[in-house]
Amino acid sequence: MARSLVSYGTHRGDLIVDPFCGCGVVALEGVASGRRVVAGDWNPYAVLLTRAKLFPPKTLAAAERRLRQTWALSRKKLSQQDLRRVPYWVRKFFHPGTLRSALAFRDACNERDEGFLLACLLGILHHQRPGFLSFPSSHLIPYLRERKFPRKLYPQMYEERDVLPRLKAKLRRAFRRPPPQFFQARRVLSTDAREFPRFRNIQAVITSPPYMNELDYIRDNRLRLWFINRSLPTGLELKTRDRKAAYCSLMRRVCTRLGPGIKLGGYFILVVGDATRGNGRTVRTSRLTRHLFMTEPGLREFRLEASCHESVPDIRRSRRECRGTKGETILIYRKCAP
Repeated sequence: MARSLVSYGTHRGDLIVDPFCGCGVVALEGVASGRRVVAGDWNPYAVLLTRAKLFPPKTLAAAERRLRQTWALSRKKLSQQDLRRVPYWVRKFFHPGTLRSALAFRDACNERDEGFLLACLLGILHHQRPGFLSFPSSHLIPYLRERKFPRKLYPQMYEERDVLPRLKAKLRRAFRRPPPQFFQARRVLSTDAREFPRFRNIQAVITSPPYMNELDYIRDNRLRLWFINRSLPTGLELKTRDRKAAYCSLMRRVCTRLGPGIKLGGYFILVVGDATRGNGRTVRTSRLTRHLFMTEPGLREFRLEASCHESVPDIRRSRRECRGTKGETILIYRKCAP
C-alpha cells in the first residue's frame, strides 16, 4: 500500500513528507523509489526504526564489522550495569545475565551512535521464539506468557541467552535481501508533528495519523522505549476523555502547518483508521477529516480526488481478541488553484 501511495502522485526527485512516520514504511518506499524524504515522529522508537531503515550499512560485511567493534566496547561496560537500578517490570522479562549484556550493548550503541545496531537489538528484545532475548512473551505488546509456558515444563526458555549470536543472526536476516542504494536526500526528525518544520515545494504529504488514541504507543512499546533511554517518554498521545476534539485539534494543526508547503497539483494523502474503543461505537475518523478539509480556510484549496475504505483483516491485528480498529480509509487530496 505504501508503495502504491508513493507512486500515485510523485516522481523521482520529488519531495515527500511524513510527519507521523511510525516504523518508516512510507519513508523507506519513498527513498527506495528515488524520492527525497523528510520523515518525523515524536516517538523515539519510531525515529530509531526509521533511521535504521533509511541509513543502513551498505553490506552485511560492513554491518558485522560494526557489530564486532560495538560488541568489544560493550564488554568494557558490563561492570557498569547495576541491575538494582533497573525497574522490576523490566527485570522480570530477562535472565540477569542476558539483561546485563543487553544493557551494556545498548550503552555501547549510544556511545558509537550505532542506531542501526540498536534497532536490531530492540528487534530481538522480546518474543517466545529461540532467537529472542526475553523469557516467553508476546512480540508486539510486551507481556509475559508464564501461564502458557510454565517454568517447570519449559525450563530452557528461562535460561540465560547469549546476546551476540542472536544479534549476528538478526543481521543475517536483515541482509537476506541487500538494501537498495539510496542516492536522494533523506532526513528523519525527532519532533512533534504539530511543530513539524515548514517545507516548501512538497509534492506529497503521505502519512497515517494516530487512530484517535486507538493505540497507546508508550504502553504497547514500553519495553523497547525503556531500553532506548532507560526511561519512558512523556506521552504526546490524545490523553483526554474527548478524543474526538483532541483528534480534530491535532489534525487541524498538522494539516494547516504542512498544507501551504505543498506545490500546486501536489497531494495530501492520509490513511486514517476508525475508532471503536471506549463507548463501543465506531467513529469514522475519515468523516472528521473530510469535514476539516471542507471547513478549514487553510485547506480549502485541496479537493478530494479519491478515497478507499476497507476492513482491517484479523491477521494484521496486534491486540488479543482482535479488538481495536476494524477499518481504515485512504483519503487522497490534491491541491488545486483557488
